[in-house]
Amino acid sequence: MKEIPDIQYVSYQQAGEQPRRAAFIPVECDFSGLSERDLQVVGHLIEAVEAINPIFRDQFDPRTAQIQQFVLQLLDLKECSKSEKETLEDYLQILNLQNSPFSLLPRKNNLLQIPRDRMQALAELAGPEAEKTLSTVSNLFYEDIATPDFANFYPPDFREEDFTALGSDATIVNSRVVRGKDGTVHAVLNEEIYQSTLKKVIEHLRAARNLVTNLDFSLYLDAKIVEMQTGSEEARRVADAAWIRHRSTIDIVISSALEVYLDAYKNIRGAATGGVFLRNEAAEELLAAVVERVPRFEYEAPWTWKKETVNPDNLPHLKFVDVLSWTGDYVTGPNTTLAQSLPNDRWVTENVGTVNMVFNNTTRAVSRVTGRLMAVEFFAEDQHNLIDLLFEGNQLHSALHEIGHTTGIMDPEHSTGQPSDYLEEEYSWLEETRAELFGLWVLPLLVEDGIISSELAAASRSGFLLTLLGALRFEPVQAHTMARNLIFHSFEEQNIIVRNKEHGRTRYALDADNIHTAVTGLLKTIADIKAAGDKPAAVRLRERLMFPDPRREELDQRTSELPLGRGLIFPQLEKEGNRFLPESSYVSKFYRQPVFKHTLEP
Repeated sequence: MKEIPDIQYVSYQQAGEQPRRAAFIPVECDFSGLSERDLQVVGHLIEAVEAINPIFRDQFDPRTAQIQQFVLQLLDLKECSKSEKETLEDYLQILNLQNSPFSLLPRKNNLLQIPRDRMQALAELAGPEAEKTLSTVSNLFYEDIATPDFANFYPPDFREEDFTALGSDATIVNSRVVRGKDGTVHAVLNEEIYQSTLKKVIEHLRAARNLVTNLDFSLYLDAKIVEMQTGSEEARRVADAAWIRHRSTIDIVISSALEVYLDAYKNIRGAATGGVFLRNEAAEELLAAVVERVPRFEYEAPWTWKKETVNPDNLPHLKFVDVLSWTGDYVTGPNTTLAQSLPNDRWVTENVGTVNMVFNNTTRAVSRVTGRLMAVEFFAEDQHNLIDLLFEGNQLHSALHEIGHTTGIMDPEHSTGQPSDYLEEEYSWLEETRAELFGLWVLPLLVEDGIISSELAAASRSGFLLTLLGALRFEPVQAHTMARNLIFHSFEEQNIIVRNKEHGRTRYALDADNIHTAVTGLLKTIADIKAAGDKPAAVRLRERLMFPDPRREELDQRTSELPLGRGLIFPQLEKEGNRFLPESSYVSKFYRQPVFKHTLEP
């Protein structure tokens, strides 16, 4: 592999926001331990996940591909000046960082820093097709537009009465709602809408499957192919079960509908996602010890509705992985996925189990540009001894957070369907709050059992405090940001946030003597609201504790040097004909990665 390039920075602007910048960070991936056969498997899997990215783009905003093609046309114009080309390239970087014209945090579009009249002139030089595209997307370049809650999952004129009229179609995760000529609405499976594009994905999955020697992994790929051909609930569940059970070092997550964060309207419809991973088995020893204690966590948990028995076969399977490539919902700036609990199907999680993945190399890459700087800015000097443990502490919290998603049950009156059926738009933030608090609540139990040191527990709590402070910089509109906003304000209400003045700046800490009591009480409240499907109670709690923080301007100023948004640049395997080579290299720009060149198949 060629030398790892430097981190690149790009400035950008959103209406009503301070100028910001994004960091584009090379990710270290080690292909050297792969056999020739496994290298070919990995290469085909990477091409499969890259091919699914245009589905995500269409689900978010179908104009993304139009904008990219339009900007690339302008970059080819000899009349486009050097500074204009730099501005257009910067816009492309952010467009691909977000995988759409819109950010999820803050929820609005990115502005183009070239005057309208000049863009019109350039479009005229590029030809009639470019002019037509500009007329379609110009408002995204220059106007303040909120990120749509519907994304592209629902018709623009969709109303609550339409949702009721959907009946059983309302909760089909892997679908889009369309309106017929007669005005009625119905859901169409993604596997029907995107059939041509999924055929290309399936071709790569088949090529990998024909080389795989691990029987369980080959059965998983077989099931995944059937899922992408049919989209049936049964096929999705079979694929989920096969994924949970395989123990291959090589892994892939791929789906037309996975996490539901893009559906900010009802938190029901999932978005296309793909990732290729290598298990880091040496790093899983600690995590395995944590999983063994899940029955104890369930027994001692503060919430009311607990699993009476915990089947050892259904305990979460923890995978500490390095990411070789990811696309779709994994690429939604400015967020970076640190860990993940899958699958999301409640029937599967209760009857088969779950997998909790902690992402190692991508999280380490991100920490290079954020972690230490945040700690130095906000920690009191007597906490600086924890800085070297922050990465490990944050990784631990991410793992515990994902395990938290697998605990507890709904009460008997709400035991059918999914929790989101009852909580609707309140579900995602409530579930993320519950998992964040679980990650804090477990720490003293792990110290008591000698699994982690008290220093690592302190670093995990302190790292989470930095996460809370970072979230206060934004309006509480995205699920994770909403969760962290509410937790901070609850801690503040209970005087758990400790402030000290050092060198003219406010430094923050958590009250170590009382934090566990506060976490336990709030976790019980949140978990019981979820278990009861109590949407009114969730609304009341949100309205009391979730609000734009008055420190936002100060926090923005103190973190102005930190990049908002981290684009990850993965090394590309080189090819000789159809054969993948062990050599890899990095592209010169984030947007030049092959994943962003894919478009929907006709």
